[in-house]
Amino acid sequence: MINHKIFSRLSINILIILSFLVSISLSFNYLSKYDRLIKTENSEKLIHPMLKSAVGIHWSEAAQILNDIKDKKNFFEYGKEYDEFLPQRVLALYYYVIDEPIYDENGNFETNNGKFLYLILKTLLFYLALTYFAHKITKILPIKNCFFIVLFLGLEPTIFQYHSSFWNESLFFTFQLLLFSYLISASSNLSSNFLMGIILGTMYMISQESFYLFIPIILFQLLTFKRKSPKIIGSCFLGFAFILSIITYHNYKRTNNIFFMNSCFLGFAFILSIITFHNYKRTNNVFFMNDGVKSALYLYIAPNILSMSKKISYVEATSEINLKKLDWIKKNNINASFKKKNFRDLGTINNEDDRLKYYNYLQYSALNIIIKNPIETAKFIIKKNLHTLVLNPFYVNNYHKFESVKGEKAYYKSETHTNEIPYRIIYTAFLYIIILIGVLFSWKNYNKILIFSIIMLALYPIFILGWMGANRYFVPSLIYLSFFFGNGMTYILNKKIKF
Repeated sequence: MINHKIFSRLSINILIILSFLVSISLSFNYLSKYDRLIKTENSEKLIHPMLKSAVGIHWSEAAQILNDIKDKKNFFEYGKEYDEFLPQRVLALYYYVIDEPIYDENGNFETNNGKFLYLILKTLLFYLALTYFAHKITKILPIKNCFFIVLFLGLEPTIFQYHSSFWNESLFFTFQLLLFSYLISASSNLSSNFLMGIILGTMYMISQESFYLFIPIILFQLLTFKRKSPKIIGSCFLGFAFILSIITYHNYKRTNNIFFMNSCFLGFAFILSIITFHNYKRTNNVFFMNDGVKSALYLYIAPNILSMSKKISYVEATSEINLKKLDWIKKNNINASFKKKNFRDLGTINNEDDRLKYYNYLQYSALNIIIKNPIETAKFIIKKNLHTLVLNPFYVNNYHKFESVKGEKAYYKSETHTNEIPYRIIYTAFLYIIILIGVLFSWKNYNKILIFSIIMLALYPIFILGWMGANRYFVPSLIYLSFFFGNGMTYILNKKIKF
């Protein structure tokens, strides 16, 4: 039996504080090593090891917003259409307050410009949210179960690593914990559910793939509150709609178009596009899917499916698709400019009507390949989902260490990546076994509606983004799976738990 003396609210609070301090130490270590500019063979510009690829793009967008703030533009006219709405604005506001530049005079990312304080504040928000969550969870679970849940959330390396990086995951985790707190409280209070809607909307502003999270939340409310659910769902929706109205008005002020979906709801767009494929008509009417959505299938799925179906190399498949793209542009008199005219160079089109036609072509030419090859498509998606499920607690360290994530000299082509795979598989299997035991135990001993809802929230990233094969997209699921880890770990150590 576990010694019950080590489990208490005090020990949980101490664990949270220690986790926060360890995280800050790791952040300091990373900044000491990587807050610098380096020269690479693939770029004439100096790059920052912590601010490249998607992170670098976000910081560039923040710099543009920072300039708009200094130019005293209207808040609703800041920036342009970004994949995420909130993180860049938070970053820009932070640098405006501390009065530090994001870029130096040479157009490179500035070093030693307040990054450590930013990481401290971002991490502090997460651990404050974890403290709030711990307070809520101790009301429904035994203290020892809560201890292991908090231990997992506070120190599990796959989650923990993102606090010491400039990826948006850490900020997203914070609001996940707030959402989870409201979920386990299951309150019928209308103001509480309005706040839940605000949280859902804020999560959407951080990571727009989370838009459809309202579906499992509404299902939970329907099953839990039954006849009372219409008012509760309405209250939650009002909070969510309030956030969407801000985004919609912002986009309207900038573009005179009314839309709020700015990002790749990739999995949903994939299913939705297949259903509507045969009803598609070329039109210049109002649209809700942006260029990222429409090009996603073209870039990430179509060449793989074509390669599998024709038994040709990936390079040959991309070349064939690219030639058809260039031929279509020529036949339709689309005024497009390209840097390289290769498969991944989608070009620049200034005319709005031409741009819409072009991205519609990319989307439906990809769908044509996908629909004609259902077996290859199914094999590809299953394979990618399996890749997504394998955890990678080394990701952030290697992201900082290597010049890039993809490419000839990148992490995924390295010996380091190959050598880490066995350790990742063993670690993943170890966690999943404990989590599975926790799922079975929880299903038997707790509210089945709550357990079902937690499982649906955990599986959500697989439904939406699993086919991309990027394990980073599955990390938010660990926030919800912590519930089962805590119950599974306690069950294993205690053998028998009395409730």
